[in-house]
Amino acid sequence: MDFKSTRAFKWWRRYEHHLGVGAILVGFFFDLLVADRPDSVFNNLLLLSYLFIAGTFIVILNLRETRRKENTSAEPLLLLLMLQFCFGGLASNLLVLYGRSGTLAGSAVFLGLMGAMVLGNEYLRGRYTLLRFNVAVYYFLLLTYCIIAVPTFIFHSVGTLVFLMSGLISLALIAVFLAFLYGTVLRRSGEALYGVSILIAVVFIVFNGLYFLNVIPPVPLSLKDIGVYHSVLKQGSGEYLVTYEKAPWWAFWRSTNARYTLSLGESAFCFSSVFAPTGLSTAVYHRWEQYDEKTGEWQTMSRVSFEISGGRDGGFRGWSMKSSLTPGQWRCDVETGGGALIGRATFDVVRASSTPALSQTTL
Repeated sequence: MDFKSTRAFKWWRRYEHHLGVGAILVGFFFDLLVADRPDSVFNNLLLLSYLFIAGTFIVILNLRETRRKENTSAEPLLLLLMLQFCFGGLASNLLVLYGRSGTLAGSAVFLGLMGAMVLGNEYLRGRYTLLRFNVAVYYFLLLTYCIIAVPTFIFHSVGTLVFLMSGLISLALIAVFLAFLYGTVLRRSGEALYGVSILIAVVFIVFNGLYFLNVIPPVPLSLKDIGVYHSVLKQGSGEYLVTYEKAPWWAFWRSTNARYTLSLGESAFCFSSVFAPTGLSTAVYHRWEQYDEKTGEWQTMSRVSFEISGGRDGGFRGWSMKSSLTPGQWRCDVETGGGALIGRATFDVVRASSTPALSQTTL
């Protein structure tokens, strides 16, 4: 019996886009719960499983295409569905991990690319039978994963050298995959391999360009909390006693008020918590900047560094102080040594003749 004439096949063709969108949404919310830490053993095993299964299906699908078998059974549809599920799971999981690193505004371009990958997984499904498209998407996701995994599990550090090594490792892995695919399974000509290699090179170059433009979020680091306080006092227990101006009830995303009332001779304290994977140590920086209304630009007033160590769920806590503040717009950026933005606190400094009403808490 011709499978294409069956009721099941017709039902699938009619609702495949609805089912696909539903599967993407379910997968995304599942990954939102699973992708809690870049050093999570379970999450990394899940990502590696996605990569392995997706690579296997790429081989099988293109082997079938080479042999030019007719799609008269459910097998090709199931293979395409599984490949789509793996690509979608990888993209949404990595989107969650990258989305928690850096700021939304600073990483909008890169997050947009990742979001397009999730949507493209749905609407470009008809091109999944094309070898070049399959391998290009596969390498894009492999490189994205390596940028997280290599500093987390191999170098236990971040920086330009580690990023470049992550890229080289991803190239080595995709080279092994292509050697197996072309040399052992498909036995295709060097011309076909050249076309795929060009696409991989484009992905690699674009990624490096985005990194040096500080567009890629500084994974695996992520900001857990940041605020500007009137005082910070470390307790014997290791906790910090802080005083601050409360944010209005509707500004639930802020730890402290966007307005900083400055008393005579007072300093401001920027307190941040930065998450890093277990075993990772690196330097982070607090960059204090004031907005210059004449030039329309932010001027760096000071840059303070301190070392952080990974492993704590709430992030490694550190603070810096800025004295001699003047009224105006200020911000404290938390960034890597290369200038990649991890997080930011923006506030307006206003002068007052008396100390404002302050709240107190322990961090």
